[in-house]
Amino acid sequence: MIKSNGTISLSNNIAECKISLWGGNLLSYRPKNEKHDIFWLGDLNKFDNIQAIRGGIPVCWPRFAEEELNHNLPRHGFARLSTWTLQNINVDETKIEAELSLIPAEKYNVNLVVKLFITITDKLDYRLETTNLGDEEFIFSEALHAYFNISAIDDIKIEGLKGHRYKNSLDGNFYTLENDLQINGEFDSIFLEQASPIKIIDKGFRRTIILEKQNSQTTVVWNPAKDLAEMSPAQYKTFVCVEPSNVGEYCVKLAPHATHTIATRIYIEK
Repeated sequence: MIKSNGTISLSNNIAECKISLWGGNLLSYRPKNEKHDIFWLGDLNKFDNIQAIRGGIPVCWPRFAEEELNHNLPRHGFARLSTWTLQNINVDETKIEAELSLIPAEKYNVNLVVKLFITITDKLDYRLETTNLGDEEFIFSEALHAYFNISAIDDIKIEGLKGHRYKNSLDGNFYTLENDLQINGEFDSIFLEQASPIKIIDKGFRRTIILEKQNSQTTVVWNPAKDLAEMSPAQYKTFVCVEPSNVGEYCVKLAPHATHTIATRIYIEK
């Protein structure tokens, strides 16, 4: 069940998935009635347990990007650069469940514990729980950095963001989205106070992916418009990141001994 590189493959009558203990990353999720995986994975990932895996759902925690908050920690935090512990697996004919946990290495001086709960029925339910073990408030940011597998970036439309204010991370300015989002060129933005369901409408794959969120005040949307190190030629054209998150001024202020949860539900519209 667990390969030497720390990858877990699970399957039942409903769906199949792959989970990497390195980074606590859900690498793959495909309902059995779907031809294409829901998530995208870079063809040139090294899976060396040194570098972060590009694709699936990397966990950005407890820092997002290169925010000033927790600037002593690696870019996007250390959760995606750590080996998680598998706590539980349950598979029956209609449900797949997995629980992972991460206690930060001492060098990070972060008195938290984080747990990841993955449940797959005809939908994917994905929940990240952070508990403050210390006696002082801890402030952090987080993102479920989901890479969605699409036919082509030019063939999708994203609904659910229209009318929302967003920060363009490329120029630092704020705008309001006037229409449903269609991406042409590099795009990297944080949509603020966005809580409603999001639809990724894909003409090429003839499907609509729905993403629902819980306890997430921001949504990050990203495509680099170029191949990065982990991508084969032109592979950037076949994903879009839509990320439930709490970043920037919407970071989490977690009281001592309290628990915060961010969650998402992902499924194909029927």
